[in-house]
Amino acid sequence: MDQYFGAVNIANVKPIRDIVYENLRKAIMDGKLQPGERIVEKDYAEKMNISRTPIREALRKLEIEGLVQYIPRKGVVVNGFNHEDIVEIYAIRKALEGLAMKYVIQKITEEEIGKLKKLTDCMESSNAAGDYESLFNTCKEFNEVILRASRMPKITGLINTMQEYLERFRRITMSKRTRRESAIQEHKAILQAIIDRDAERAERLVYEHLDASERVFFEGL
Repeated sequence: MDQYFGAVNIANVKPIRDIVYENLRKAIMDGKLQPGERIVEKDYAEKMNISRTPIREALRKLEIEGLVQYIPRKGVVVNGFNHEDIVEIYAIRKALEGLAMKYVIQKITEEEIGKLKKLTDCMESSNAAGDYESLFNTCKEFNEVILRASRMPKITGLINTMQEYLERFRRITMSKRTRRESAIQEHKAILQAIIDRDAERAERLVYEHLDASERVFFEGL
């Protein structure tokens, strides 16, 4: 349990329930809390020296998100993602990111395009150096710059939630050499469509990029 809350300062200005929620959620997303693992209110409350109420409130939020579930006679357990869940999440991402791209084409600045160019250069250098963690983070930053450029915060928030769900799975796909190389080329093609202000091509390329990521993930199962 220390690895989830050891660095948390519960004197933080945030409500304790939010701190508990954020740390449990991150532990689930990172795979530190595995599917089927129990989350016992009493244990977490004693460890953090707080009442069980904020733990219970955090777990309710996680249950609404589908990240945990209450099982009679067993308690609260971490949910896994099954095949249908992942297919649905990718489908939502394709729809939302395609929609966001229309606004990106209209609103992106030259400064943001310059940032994307630098990031694609960093992708290639990180891949050549075998620094795959840096490559993954650079791809993630590339996506973040594009989403911010849409100037559509609600759409961006929904997409970010979907991306968080798939974070572990994206790392799996990027562990494969052929996927790393093709992903870099896909990002470069998306960038060129943005530079050309071609919304239809950019939307199609985003869909194809996500479709390829989904396909590679399931091929590895």
